[in-house]
Amino acid sequence: MSDHETGWSKEKIVYLEVCRITAVFCIMYQHTGGRGADAWVYTESAWVYASSLIGTIISGIGVPLFWMVSGALLLSKKESWKKVYGKRIPRFTGVLIIFSVIRYFYLCIMKGYDGHVGDFFWHFCTQEIFLPYWFLYEYLGILLVLPFLRKMMQNLTEQEERILFALVIGWNILNDISCAYFGVGFVLNLHFQSSISYFILGYLMENCLLLRQSGKCGVRWGIGQAVSALAVLYSWRCTQHGQEGLGGLTMLLTIAVYYLNRYMGEKRIWNNRVLRHLVLWCGSNVFGIYLIEDYLRNLTAFIWERSAPYIGAVPACGIWLLAVFLLGNVLVSGLHRLPVLRKML
Repeated sequence: MSDHETGWSKEKIVYLEVCRITAVFCIMYQHTGGRGADAWVYTESAWVYASSLIGTIISGIGVPLFWMVSGALLLSKKESWKKVYGKRIPRFTGVLIIFSVIRYFYLCIMKGYDGHVGDFFWHFCTQEIFLPYWFLYEYLGILLVLPFLRKMMQNLTEQEERILFALVIGWNILNDISCAYFGVGFVLNLHFQSSISYFILGYLMENCLLLRQSGKCGVRWGIGQAVSALAVLYSWRCTQHGQEGLGGLTMLLTIAVYYLNRYMGEKRIWNNRVLRHLVLWCGSNVFGIYLIEDYLRNLTAFIWERSAPYIGAVPACGIWLLAVFLLGNVLVSGLHRLPVLRKML
């Protein structure tokens, strides 16, 4: 999200920017189809199968990381209803409308859409202009209930924060087990919408004293949790022929990545002046890159096509996405200079 939408202060938190950069790379990878994320479906190579599937599993943390960062920042703020409903929501609605109009014109040219106002509003109101923009609609919905979520979270005691964390994680794990062994969800329906769950977890990771503790034991726990979750998810996707599921383990993997990024930030890994400025610059462009990365991937697809025969599908995909990310940073930095988009991106 933009600085204005996620509540960034002028002094940005570097490890959260790293999380956002990680998230947008994961999201871009998920959109690569047979050139990366789905290459394991079509290949006979064991290396391509393993690397593509591992990449697909890891990239599943992309949107959850975005939710966690937004929750960590937005739920901790104290601001009036007037600011939420008078500034945040109109600004974000403007982003959704502007980039939906751009996408609609693109579809008119590329796919022969009718190109009239009624057709645009039909596709806009049914979320059918561009599938990846579902995130924008859901984020706008969260902004509508943001004041209520804040009031709930900011009034929790330390003990209540720990209980809520255990409930969110515990229910998702139990639901995974129930689905895997019995084919149905867990008998107790203690379900939070995924985006709300990660919003809450992001806040708890920053405000619950127990979850703020770090050290070598915490790092070992984070790495062990990430490796274990990845191994089980890989085995599951292999044995279930690619069937998705086990959202609780994806949640554990996301939390581990968030925790490890925070640990590195607290240990001043990013304190090199040049590296810090680079991270902050890239992080400020992430939301804009998310909005235009589809166009950039199509424009630069030749990078994958020319390199894949020599170095393989997944390495070529990595180089391709790096080029998209670098080009996206340059373009979004330019968009930041436009008066209308300056405060939106």
